[in-house]
Amino acid sequence: MTVSRRRFVQIIAGCALAGPVPAAGKSEPLKWRGRALGVRAEISVHTGNPVRARTALAAATDTIRRMERLFSLYEPASALLWLNQTGHLSMPPEFARLVGACDEIHEWTKGLFDPTVQPLMVALAAGAGDIDGDTAARLSDLVGWQKVLRDGPVLRFAKPGMALTFNGIAQGFATDRVTETLAAHGFDRCLVSIGEYRAGSDPARIGIAGQGDRLLDQVDLKNAALATSSPTGTAFRNGRGHIVRPDLALDRGVWRSVTVEAETATIADGISTALALAPDRRLADSLLKQQSVRRVWLENASGAFIRL
Repeated sequence: MTVSRRRFVQIIAGCALAGPVPAAGKSEPLKWRGRALGVRAEISVHTGNPVRARTALAAATDTIRRMERLFSLYEPASALLWLNQTGHLSMPPEFARLVGACDEIHEWTKGLFDPTVQPLMVALAAGAGDIDGDTAARLSDLVGWQKVLRDGPVLRFAKPGMALTFNGIAQGFATDRVTETLAAHGFDRCLVSIGEYRAGSDPARIGIAGQGDRLLDQVDLKNAALATSSPTGTAFRNGRGHIVRPDLALDRGVWRSVTVEAETATIADGISTALALAPDRRLADSLLKQQSVRRVWLENASGAFIRL
C-alpha cells in the first residue's frame, strides 16, 4: 500500500479559536464542509447574497475535486499516480504550477523539502518504520529533486522506480486555488481550511496548538496563510514520524510542531514540512528573510515554545 507523507495538523480547527474576528455590521458566513485530499475541509464566505455565494462555493468544491484528480496518491486516475506508474507526464498547467513551487521551496530549504521521498515512504510503511541499510542505500539512488527532469510541459524521472508525493504541499496548494476561485466570483472575505488555513480580507482568529492540543499562541490571520507540521503527529509503529528527510537522518526529529505564516498556503505548507526536519532553528531564521515567509512558531521535543 502506498502511504502518504501525512502531517499532523496542529492548528486548532473548529474546536477552539478558529473563526472570524467579531466585527459590527459583518454578515454571517455561508459555509461548506467536507473532505479534501484526505483531510477535513471547510470554506466560509461572508455574503449578503446567498445565491451568489452558493454558486461560488460550488465552484470552489469543483476546484477541490480537480486538485484531487491531479495530486492524490489514492485517486485511481490522478495525474500524480500516472506519473509514478509510468515515469513521465505531460503536465496540466496547475500541475506545472505546483512543480514550480516545489522548485522554489526545495531551493529555499536547502533540499530538505523534497517530494521524491515517496519510495522511502513506501519502504518505511512496509517495514513499520524500519528500513535496513541495504534498502536505504538502494533507494537513495531514487531520491533527489534534481532527478526530476523537465522538457517543456513534459516531466520525466531520471531513473526507473522514482515516485513523488505532494502530501507536504498539495493541501496548501489546494487552499490557494480555492481562495482564487472564490475571489474570481467576487468573494475575498473568506476563510479556507484544507489542512492549512488561508484568510481573505477579513481577519480570522486562529489558535495554534502544540502536542496534546496545548494552546501555544493565537493569531489574527488576514490576507495570509498558516500551516502546521508535526513529524510525529502521525507515526509508524516504531515511532518514526511520517515526515522523512531525503537522507533518512534525524530518526525522531527535534521539533514536536512547526507552524508557519506566509503569503500563500502553498509556501506555508511546504516550508512547515521542511522546517519539521531541520536540526535547529537556523533554517527558520534564514527563511524569515524571504518576503513571503512572515512568522514561524517552533515547539521542541521538551515542549518549549519559540516564536520567531
